[in-house]
Amino acid sequence: MTFERLTTGRLASTLRARATGIAILLAIPPTLAVAGGGAWAAYLQLTGNFHAVRERVVYRSNTLSPEMLDRVVREEGIRAVLNLRGANPGRDWYRAEATVLERAGVRLIDFPLSANRELTDRQIRNLVTLLRRSPKPLLIHCQSGSDRTGLAAALYGLAIAGQPADAASGQLSFAYGHFPWLWSRSGAMDRTFQRAVEVPAL
Repeated sequence: MTFERLTTGRLASTLRARATGIAILLAIPPTLAVAGGGAWAAYLQLTGNFHAVRERVVYRSNTLSPEMLDRVVREEGIRAVLNLRGANPGRDWYRAEATVLERAGVRLIDFPLSANRELTDRQIRNLVTLLRRSPKPLLIHCQSGSDRTGLAAALYGLAIAGQPADAASGQLSFAYGHFPWLWSRSGAMDRTFQRAVEVPAL
């Protein structure tokens, strides 16, 4: 299948829009920007940062509490969970997640990524393969549900749902808590996605 790619003009338009967003952000008084951004990030985390990427097919979230995970699994009929933090059997959150999913008969898939490092082309292809082959409905999560999860959701949109690159890249936005500016190193996820647009036969 051939997927629509960003043309030079559309890419330039997208980059200009993002640059405008950065300029607006820098124009806001720092204390107000930090307070507002922090409040939004806190709200997302309290609500699980749970969103549909594609209704009844793919969802995204942070690391949910056992109670919230159990509810999401039951209400959305989740059949698999893609954990981008990787296997952590010594950590309470991982044991709790594994217990909830085992009890519900849901498959747990561990695929460790770092929000601060770009993926290799091979990792991109492997992640897309997992997204394509995993049982659906699928829940994708990392720690905050913003960066690694945003990349995975964007790759799903690009390579599987057939979305244009500029539309799919919306999964990597501050609406989901993704903040690749200033001191953050999570811009590695944006650079990975931009490279993925050029990876043949995803």
